[in-house]
Amino acid sequence: MVILGVLGFSPLWAVEREPVPVNENAFLIQKEIAVWPTDQTFNSQVPVYNCQAVRLHENWFLTSAHCVYSACVARPCTVEITLAESPDLLARVRVKHSTVSPSVYIYRGFFPGQNRISGMDAALIRFVPQKAEFSYVNLADGTPLSPEEFEKKLRFDTEAQLQLNAKGARLLNVSGISTAKLKPQIVVPKTTAGVISYLPGNSPEVYFVEELQHFIAPGFGVRQGNSGGGVFTRSGDLVGLVSSLLYAQDGSASFHDAEGKTVLTLKNADDFFFFTGFNGATMNFIRNKVPNLRTVSVLPEYATPSKKKFESIVKAEQAASMRF
Repeated sequence: MVILGVLGFSPLWAVEREPVPVNENAFLIQKEIAVWPTDQTFNSQVPVYNCQAVRLHENWFLTSAHCVYSACVARPCTVEITLAESPDLLARVRVKHSTVSPSVYIYRGFFPGQNRISGMDAALIRFVPQKAEFSYVNLADGTPLSPEEFEKKLRFDTEAQLQLNAKGARLLNVSGISTAKLKPQIVVPKTTAGVISYLPGNSPEVYFVEELQHFIAPGFGVRQGNSGGGVFTRSGDLVGLVSSLLYAQDGSASFHDAEGKTVLTLKNADDFFFFTGFNGATMNFIRNKVPNLRTVSVLPEYATPSKKKFESIVKAEQAASMRF
């Protein structure tokens, strides 16, 4: 069974009732990925981008656009996905992408270098088993395994089976909504060498902001290495993707709307956590590729409409961040 732990969690406030349990098995759909640009024969590795991805479908993985942009835009790249890693077995696959034979699809509105990328930081990876390169390792002695040898050992490895078979998630759809406060607490998992650790964000101050078109929450330790991974509810629904944020030299961050107008400037951007939500644009981007996508409206069950202004939201979240 996969071992799960909690990273740097301290309760935000004292409560008398028991906390809502976390559906840890839902996080099995999260995978480690490594991305690098290659030459046209896909055999020369250069800088590697290590991120996370969510397996939405047997043949589709969802990650952040910034994880694949530098390596894959307008040139060939390789995406290596760890499908399963138990104490005994390791299974990886390499997906090859080129402009002639695309496998990586970056949301068209994404462009790095701006502080509003959290609203459009999404990319899809298409996995076609017949075209992919698989590798299998017996971790007991580090020797490679043939597909036949791997299948034999897999029959006795329940943990590897669970990881290989995990796919699909229900997405919370924020299409067309105004600013809203998320009701369920969020959880950010991370997969490392087959072990899933997770970080609960216990603050109630999590908002989807209409002007920004992404989520903003108190910062609670989500840092490098989580990019592209999922932000879940405790029950296992997928709220969004871990994104990134660019800062000015003084630690501030300014956000702009679609017309380029500044709508919010944070003096200490490190106090906040930003993640991509499934709004109209990103939801349509995913739906156009991924078959049988399961979604549910975020309203009214999962969020409450809010008339709070930016200043009020930011003040509440700064106060919440200071309690961690």
